[in-house]
Amino acid sequence: MPKIVDRAERRRDIASALLRIVAREGVEAVSVRSVATEAGVSAGAVQKYFSTKEDLFRFALDMTSELLEQRWNTLDQSGNLLDLLVRLLIEAMPLDEQRRAEVIVINAFTARAAVLPSWAEFIRTGYDDLQKITTEYVEKAQTEGHVRDDLAASDLADAVLALSDGYANRMLTAADPAALVPSLETSVRTLLTPMQR
Repeated sequence: MPKIVDRAERRRDIASALLRIVAREGVEAVSVRSVATEAGVSAGAVQKYFSTKEDLFRFALDMTSELLEQRWNTLDQSGNLLDLLVRLLIEAMPLDEQRRAEVIVINAFTARAAVLPSWAEFIRTGYDDLQKITTEYVEKAQTEGHVRDDLAASDLADAVLALSDGYANRMLTAADPAALVPSLETSVRTLLTPMQR
């Protein structure tokens, strides 16, 4: 009897192989052949599930968001919303091989988006969604008194996302990425802690 292959699982396995290559060797090392070797399948199998390398990158980028959400769902949700936001941001930082690969793929996509309109639209939609979610989170935190309310939530959300992007990029080349975590936390708390009245 022929083995039944779960198509969605196989696509995720192949995309995970891409992320491992990116973490180890960088985006330039990604090819259909290298991904196939890493995933333990034939090049034809990779092409069966992804018609182009760009399709594979796009799927891997989507998967990075899913993986981050899964990690967020396992976090301790106790404490005030500012404390939780700090934990959420730290979870997105490239502090291990998996998260490092995710940040590199996001950066690679963002760099290509600067010159490819189709990628730009894809990236812009993702960032717009993230900005909206972050703004809503900050608004809730303001309502509960956990975050300063003297500035617009959307402006604070933009600042938080810029801090997150900046620290993630710094950590990619830092000798000890974890050494930057206290600075990230200090920056976020300095920006968001309610003003004394």
